[in-house]
Amino acid sequence: MRNIQLHEYISFVLILLSVVSIAACTSDNNLIFKSNQFKVYPNRVEQGEFIAIAKNNKEIHSTYPNLKNNNWKLKRKLFNYPAYQSTHTLLNAVYNLSIEEIDRKVLGDSIFSLEYITTNTLGYSGMLSMALLHPKICQNSLLQRVKNDRIIQDSGTGGSWPLSSDRLIWAIAAWDIYKVTGDNDWLRRTYFIIKNSIEDDINVIWDYHSHLFKGEASFLNWREQSYPAWMSPTDIYETYSLSNQVIHYKALQVLIEMGNLLNKDIQKYKHISEALKASINDKFKIDTKKYLSQFRYKNFELVSEHSDGLGESLANIWQVNKKSVKNIPVTSFGIPCFHPQIPNLPNYHNNTIWPFVQSTWNWAAAENKNIKAVKLGLVSSIRSTALFLTNKENFLIDNGDFQNTEHNSDANLLSASASISNFLHVLMGIRLTTDQLEFEPIIPREFKGKQILSNLKYHNSILHIEILGFGNKISSFTFDGIPYKRAVVPKNIEGHHKVVIKMNNQIPNNENVNLVENQTSPATPVLSYKNEQLQWNNIQTASHYKVYRNGELLLETKDNYMVEVNFDRPVEFCVQAIDSLNNHSFLSKPVILFKSKYEKFLEAELFQNKSKSPFVVFKKTDKEPYYFQIKATQAGNYKLSFLYANGNGNVNEGDKCASRSLWQNSGYLGSIVFPQRGKGNWNDYGYSNTFKVKLKKGYNFFKISFEEFNNNMNGERNDVRIDKIRLLRME
Repeated sequence: MRNIQLHEYISFVLILLSVVSIAACTSDNNLIFKSNQFKVYPNRVEQGEFIAIAKNNKEIHSTYPNLKNNNWKLKRKLFNYPAYQSTHTLLNAVYNLSIEEIDRKVLGDSIFSLEYITTNTLGYSGMLSMALLHPKICQNSLLQRVKNDRIIQDSGTGGSWPLSSDRLIWAIAAWDIYKVTGDNDWLRRTYFIIKNSIEDDINVIWDYHSHLFKGEASFLNWREQSYPAWMSPTDIYETYSLSNQVIHYKALQVLIEMGNLLNKDIQKYKHISEALKASINDKFKIDTKKYLSQFRYKNFELVSEHSDGLGESLANIWQVNKKSVKNIPVTSFGIPCFHPQIPNLPNYHNNTIWPFVQSTWNWAAAENKNIKAVKLGLVSSIRSTALFLTNKENFLIDNGDFQNTEHNSDANLLSASASISNFLHVLMGIRLTTDQLEFEPIIPREFKGKQILSNLKYHNSILHIEILGFGNKISSFTFDGIPYKRAVVPKNIEGHHKVVIKMNNQIPNNENVNLVENQTSPATPVLSYKNEQLQWNNIQTASHYKVYRNGELLLETKDNYMVEVNFDRPVEFCVQAIDSLNNHSFLSKPVILFKSKYEKFLEAELFQNKSKSPFVVFKKTDKEPYYFQIKATQAGNYKLSFLYANGNGNVNEGDKCASRSLWQNSGYLGSIVFPQRGKGNWNDYGYSNTFKVKLKKGYNFFKISFEEFNNNMNGERNDVRIDKIRLLRME
């Protein structure tokens, strides 16, 4: 009897072990991703003691702290959206959560909530997914950001445009809407809006010498969060940011393609775009890095050694730069806005990851067919959405947490749109062209199985798409059961159709990702000159310093001074701190040394008849141009700028940056830009942007006028007070 009981006990134990073993091998326990920070499984995310588990496709429970609610459960009907289904419950739930958050932003089936209608948000959201998911609502919302047949630049540094000038992201979203719908009325309408906006930018911010566009980096519009603290809005205007160049290049390509369809003369834009692309690839190189610079300084050939996650990802997607996405610095929780970070600043753009930048990098990784990067990017996106039970605006690089950021939001439209982009552009591999919808899916092996996207509206058709297996290449493609060599769906089909794609089920070798520890650059040195000696403060984390003279590296030193600094003609010095990891600080504020005979000031009111004020006021309503003349004692090259006041708004916001056109002997030199310097601060003076002019000996004649392209975003208030005209001889 005892032997029988023992035998039954042993059998029971064996059965129990078998059940446990089977449970351990089920799909929900197959590890998709593991790092020191978090793990991802088909149905859950684990980060230390916290877990987010998808109970099914419509419900996620998270134990993450400080959430408004620890459960998300789908409450809305999503019949009007494409439905996504895979063998991974977590993917399905994250998709449904993101679609629901997008649906909550729609007002009356016609427009996105006014709270979220900014050019920047709509442009990027449209590009990432809204043009495909919600073309009509995206279209209506984009039109809210148009004034006088021009795209509106959002409020920003120094009074917005032309300092902030990334508004042309609008054009990319508008173009995608056309590619989805084929709406020719929309094509004709948006062509002129985009053309007018680009023409204004060419007149005001295009530099014909460097073949680059001036202005602030896209979305990084808290100036102290991404530029050296010493930079004024004028200084930022005179820089050249990578993201701004890439957006302008793509917008020019959009205008060219639109023009071809409408039989317009687009040769001018071809020339500018070709010159711009060449300059991007040539002038944003960093000698010691394999990625491009975030921005170029206004003088000489010096660049910031910070990366730009958004700018370089867009350059990859739009084939502006041939470098692989593998070179962009990425941290364990995702791609930072830039790398390294800036010391002693709050967490917003600095020291954070933005989901829309992450998804843009994921898309770029897919364009490069880098499965290793795609996998890392997807799990980074999934982790944050699942654990937080919402699409946050941003979160910290060091621990992936949304707390202790300077500003944040739940159900962020841009972040939710970015989340859906991971499904549309990466896993499903959807690419839009003017003639067809193309497929280039990238499926990491850990995400293998079946990916289904149904109810996708494209022109006059509704598509059901199935992708089987894994890999970075398609092995077979069928359309309604008929095999085709190319994985495309033409735009002229109608009705319901089924697409089946089988992947090659192969793992590429030698794929790389530039995974780095989060690092902080040294603080920016403060440079001064006294008694024939340059001095700068000691930077605690610096191992040595670089001293530049007129943009050329003069010396590297461990000292924080340089003696016997002599000069015969004007010379410019700046200093940079470098740490033991070869992280470079921003350049110090330049110190320009010159003898007094090289500088000349002219009182602006002297050239205005019957002036009773110690300054000149320019208003938009002025009917006559302002003329002035400069008497040069010798011919040569000079720098010309204007001492001005603009009290129409604060330094960090608004839309009343003033602008005027400068002419020399009837030749257009460019636009003078007068950023806001503080609301009501009409006695706070600073310098405008600088012009390099060539003067003959004797009298030289200039004119300042207001042209149509000098209209700012305010449209009404465009006034400025000019005190002095400054001239600096450079030789």
